Amino acid sequence: MILISEMVDKLTDDEVYERLHAALLAIGKAEGQTIRGDTSLKAARKALALLQMGLLKSMDDDSDRNVAVKDPNEI
Repeated sequence: MILISEMVDKLTDDEVYERLHAALLAIGKAEGQTIRGDTSLKAARKALALLQMGLLKSMDDDSDRNVAVKDPNEI
């Protein structure tokens, strides 16, 4: 049996960055009609931007750790 994960190539850091950016662009700048929808959009934009910045910093520092993501063992 072949697992789907075995059939999919792993993404490079640049490809991951591009996908995060594409997700950010897909969300766009529109506001939600409700407070809960608008809050969700704002949180998603902030999270995606932080993940992008953390990835860039990790790449620049040649580190395996994205500083935007908390290590579950440190929580």
